[in-house]
Amino acid sequence: MSMISLAATPAAVETRIADSAFKTILLFCCTGLVASFGLMAHGIDLSAGLM
Repeated sequence: MSMISLAATPAAVETRIADSAFKTILLFCCTGLVASFGLMAHGIDLSAGLM
């Protein structure tokens, strides 16, 4: 193997890990938004007890 291909391998792995982390965060935020809108649609007060 050449030195260029050995040097490029860790960078490709880091990119995949960062992409996976971004997708996980995005999925978590979207799930929270859907749950919040669902609760609000059913009339559940999300701010109960804060005031």
